[in-house]
Amino acid sequence: MTIAMKHYGIIALTTLLLFSYSTVSSAASEGYRFGVFPYLSPVRMDQIYSPASQQLSKSLNQPVKFRTSSSFKKFLSKLKTGFFDFALIQPFWYPIAVDQHDYLPAVRMQEPFVSLIMVLDKNKYKSIDDLKGTTIATPPANVPVVHMARQTLIDNNIIPGKDIQFAHFNSVDSCFQQVLIGKASACVAPPFAPAVFEKNMNVKLKTLLKSFSIPNMSLVIHSRVPIQDRKKLQQEFLSWPSSDEGRVILEKMQTRGFIPLRDKDYDVVRKLKKSLNI
Repeated sequence: MTIAMKHYGIIALTTLLLFSYSTVSSAASEGYRFGVFPYLSPVRMDQIYSPASQQLSKSLNQPVKFRTSSSFKKFLSKLKTGFFDFALIQPFWYPIAVDQHDYLPAVRMQEPFVSLIMVLDKNKYKSIDDLKGTTIATPPANVPVVHMARQTLIDNNIIPGKDIQFAHFNSVDSCFQQVLIGKASACVAPPFAPAVFEKNMNVKLKTLLKSFSIPNMSLVIHSRVPIQDRKKLQQEFLSWPSSDEGRVILEKMQTRGFIPLRDKDYDVVRKLKKSLNI
């Protein structure tokens, strides 16, 4: 090997190392991306989760940017690529994130996750049997609340596709809008969504049917996040019931608080997904 070739190799290696360092430094300086699955419209999601991002920025001493997507499909695609540094996700995505895509468990909402079939309080529907022959609006067909609502209707001798029809929409917001304009009799929703819609649209809703329960939304953190920051994130979420700022954040999220997450908590979700073949 000539001196010139050795010199060229050293320059090339140095350039590569500098490029790698620059890329890592640039990524670090941009802060963390905090994803939340889009159960409401992006505008309403921003109203709920931007304050949480600001509080997390203080705790981590670096920027935390709230991110969501216009659809469940787009969000899940980003989750699978590791786009989010940490994310608050619906129960059926926990096994996907943790078992397949390098995310680690952190905390979960303490309330159980259920599926609610809800109607406007002022309308004529008084029981679930009154919905026979009508259309029920739902979020996207592949989300937990829809599968859980379907099974619970069957358990109550109401057969989707025969006694009632499902119409699927992009978000719970869109689902409730269909009820508001009279295009659907009811909406299938998770427990943390109705209060937001009631407040924003100045309406009152009532529940006609509640499903069985599974563990709620979980915070998962990508393994690339340093362990000290993973600990800070977990501690911050757990501390919110103890501070005025934290209680405001929890109220917006419609939860009493978060509890430490054990991976085995979601074994029931893994079994449910397997039984539903999804």
